[in-house]
Amino acid sequence: MASEQLRVGFIGAGQIATLHALAYEDNRDATLHAIADQDADVRAARGAEWGVGVAYADYRELLGNPDIDAVEIILPHHLHLPVTLEALAAGKHVSLQKPMCLSLGEADQIIAAAEGSDRLFRVFENFRSYEPYRLAKKLIDQGEIGDPLSLRMKNISGRGVGGWSQTTNARAWRSDTERSGGYLSILDHGYHMASIATHLMGHVESVHTLSTPKGDSVVPATQEMITFRFAEGDRLGSWETVRAPELLVRTKYYGGDEWVEVTGTRGVVWVNRCSGDLLGIPPVTLYRDGELRQFSDLDTDWDASFRDGGMEFTRAIVDGTQPDLDATEAKAVLAFCLAAVESKQTGRTTLLAELDQEETKA
Repeated sequence: MASEQLRVGFIGAGQIATLHALAYEDNRDATLHAIADQDADVRAARGAEWGVGVAYADYRELLGNPDIDAVEIILPHHLHLPVTLEALAAGKHVSLQKPMCLSLGEADQIIAAAEGSDRLFRVFENFRSYEPYRLAKKLIDQGEIGDPLSLRMKNISGRGVGGWSQTTNARAWRSDTERSGGYLSILDHGYHMASIATHLMGHVESVHTLSTPKGDSVVPATQEMITFRFAEGDRLGSWETVRAPELLVRTKYYGGDEWVEVTGTRGVVWVNRCSGDLLGIPPVTLYRDGELRQFSDLDTDWDASFRDGGMEFTRAIVDGTQPDLDATEAKAVLAFCLAAVESKQTGRTTLLAELDQEETKA
């Protein structure tokens, strides 16, 4: 491409968009050129904060602006499908905030649109851009723990100390199952967890979910234990989510934290923090051959993963490469989440292949 910077537009400028904007503070490839948001106060505040002079109430006007090369879609879940299709049809490169969409049928529509376009499409899931997870992936790929055997993940949702308060608008759409899809521990934050599990260990074949109480799409369960089998080898995994409203979590952002453990034939690697800093220990620990190594010289602020992920999007456009997650990989992550929801509802193990076939028939 020419040396002129790409011009990027944000569709949606809510709270999480403030982290996406970090990618454009010192970006040699792109500048944040325009924003679209229905809320006039949000448009004015973000425009002033980010130094963006082009703002729209209707995202379609942004898509119709020929000066815009690429868009980041940062909207409630139910809008992911229609706005993505419109953006690709308008000839824009697209970075879509997770989760990909609300169903596998919707995912197939996005895949078809992406494959039929000459524009870059990716789903943005910031855990894959988080330096401690990247180091863990590198250690696993280099054989530091031998052949991976099992993965264990835990997510705690508590009361943040010094972090964000969710805005009224964010609470409203998340509590509406038509807009959010419900089951937020699995479909919303859970998309992060499912994404990092597949990133570290491969695609998932089957899922079984237990929850206490069982809960529904609106009232969250206090605890969920999700077990799963990977498609490759004899690898198994577990994913526990716990709601503990009185548990204090040190964080700059949402009131939660998570950690991941991968065990192999020769060792174990742990990622000990991400969204918060509940444990207060080095972010990555490796055990191998009787020795423990801890890695502390890493950028562990959650905001860095948004900055790095955004820069990867614009660099990929310039280089003509494909960053994580392409449409097909993003669907595999979504299928994992939806299978966990299906199992929660039925009480039975769900096979991802059968779930996809059922939705295709429907």
